[in-house]
Amino acid sequence: MGAVTATGAERWLRRYGQAGGPGPTGVRTRLFCLHFAGGNASAFRDWPDSLPPHIAVEALMLPGRERRFREPPIDRMDVLVDALVEALRPRLDLPYALFGYSFGAQVSFHLAHALRAAGLPMPVGLFVGASAGPSVLGEVPGVRETDEELIAYMRDLGGVGDDVLGEPDMLDLVLPALRADLTAVATCPYTPRPALDLPVHAFSGEDDPTTARPSLMAEWSRETTGPFTQTVHPGGHFFIDHAREDLVAAIAEDLDRLTA
Repeated sequence: MGAVTATGAERWLRRYGQAGGPGPTGVRTRLFCLHFAGGNASAFRDWPDSLPPHIAVEALMLPGRERRFREPPIDRMDVLVDALVEALRPRLDLPYALFGYSFGAQVSFHLAHALRAAGLPMPVGLFVGASAGPSVLGEVPGVRETDEELIAYMRDLGGVGDDVLGEPDMLDLVLPALRADLTAVATCPYTPRPALDLPVHAFSGEDDPTTARPSLMAEWSRETTGPFTQTVHPGGHFFIDHAREDLVAAIAEDLDRLTA
């Protein structure tokens, strides 16, 4: 895949909150965020309300959704990660961290390894939520399931309302991206490689019915030689719906300590 130009890179990012540049009164840290499968960048639109203004939220905008809905979604992890490396390249002039939720956690993991392989500045920390450690991820739906089975899967997890799952027109928009995201993870086998040398903070729901239950999220500790922290919140797979402020506050505290 060819390099993404700096102009083209703007298609991949949606910035929320503080838009100022580097400096004592501007942005000092960037937080690049990746959503759950079938989601979009707007999942992070309210995050700046819970963050100090020197931390900028830059959500990754993937093909097949929102203003890129006319583009085919990407269903291969290597293709997606290569594109994200080039998209982020011009935005790595400040200290930054990666946050990924569910599908986004797995993408963030592969992205961090790809950034290291490319010799680019590394994140000061990796924050992951609602996804088992890559070495114990297990089977992920998306490749062989029918649309009806994927809808049932999302309904069981929660987080996507019946206003979407019960509306054919909305499903026509959501399902291709959902299937592509799940397929990208399902077809990307775990490959042992040298652990990352950075802090990892894993967030899980104590009642998560998936392979993202706390005991399996603890396996993220295998992926780093740096400090590992795990925080367990009440709730299921989408604990983020009611624990957002606590989660964001924990990230802000970590980032201020790591960039002091």
